[in-house]
Amino acid sequence: MNESKIGTKEAIGLILTIAIAHTIISTPRRLLYEMKSAVLLNLIFVVFILIGIVIVVCKLFKNFPGSDILDISEYLGGKKFKSILGIFFISYFVVSSSILLREFCEALKVIYYPITNVFFIISLFVIAIAITSKLELNSTIKANLLIVPFVLISCIFLFSSNFKNFSVERIYPILGSGFFNTFVFGIGNISAFAGISFLYLLPPHLHQPKDFKKISIISVIIFFIFLILNVAVILFMFSYLMNENEILPLYTATQYIRIGDFFVRFEVIFLLIWIEVFACYLSIVTKFCMLILQKITKIENSKIFAYPFSILILSVALLPQTMAQINNYEVNIYPYISIGFSYVFCILILVFANLKRKRQRKEGEL
Repeated sequence: MNESKIGTKEAIGLILTIAIAHTIISTPRRLLYEMKSAVLLNLIFVVFILIGIVIVVCKLFKNFPGSDILDISEYLGGKKFKSILGIFFISYFVVSSSILLREFCEALKVIYYPITNVFFIISLFVIAIAITSKLELNSTIKANLLIVPFVLISCIFLFSSNFKNFSVERIYPILGSGFFNTFVFGIGNISAFAGISFLYLLPPHLHQPKDFKKISIISVIIFFIFLILNVAVILFMFSYLMNENEILPLYTATQYIRIGDFFVRFEVIFLLIWIEVFACYLSIVTKFCMLILQKITKIENSKIFAYPFSILILSVALLPQTMAQINNYEVNIYPYISIGFSYVFCILILVFANLKRKRQRKEGEL
């Protein structure tokens, strides 16, 4: 058994961690702001579209067993095209994770460290990922797998514990701002499923590449349940958050949990779990950036990139001057980049590569 490979459970945990990190920080707030009371209906609609896309992607990967999108891009357009795509992936991962890191650290500052410079909070995460990036990929993913179940269980606990605080009437009007906004404009909320971009890089790292389709679909379904429970908590408890730039709205929901007269202050436990899963998220992102750069540069050991990428993430995280700039990126920039890159550009590469292979097979038969 190759120790550099990861199993099915580890792969599912990897995809979930990427998506969960976005959900904890910002995704529910953005979805509620755009969809209003129709957000749950919109998510149900979007997840069916996403499952269809995932099935198509898995089918397109079938002609290239054990290859990732970078290998396929080299087959399609040569080494230069592979390098360009690799740089796109690295840029996408670094910018999105850095902005998310900045927002999470700003939230920690507001909650616990109001007089601390955000630079020092960010630096703690960066030091952690610089150290963990020296580990092998499977070690990082196995450690991550220990954290993910706690996050999923805490989500169910948050939903069930606050059930008595719900005002289900907030689901009305069911279509929110109208049919067009929910089912046409709302298709753009497919960007909420951020982990799909890592599916394109997963096949070479799997013990069983034939499980790729199963991993993809299970990951989407579990994350959908996680997302819809978290969005429902905020919708049924804090309708006013839909029009405000609330920091960590899920944290606000944890403050309402009470079990008897003695079990209070559960928000501390939730925040600790979120910090751990966010650190895992950053480690995974950094590790994949290192592996991508290793692949396009042909350098033997990717670990030499650990510190440069850590410094890069720190630098990008410090670029925004205000929270308004961060919110603008989340609402007006990130969704379009995510859709354009993950759901259009990468799928087109797979389609054209399959057409090229099909043409070559026909020419070979002549």
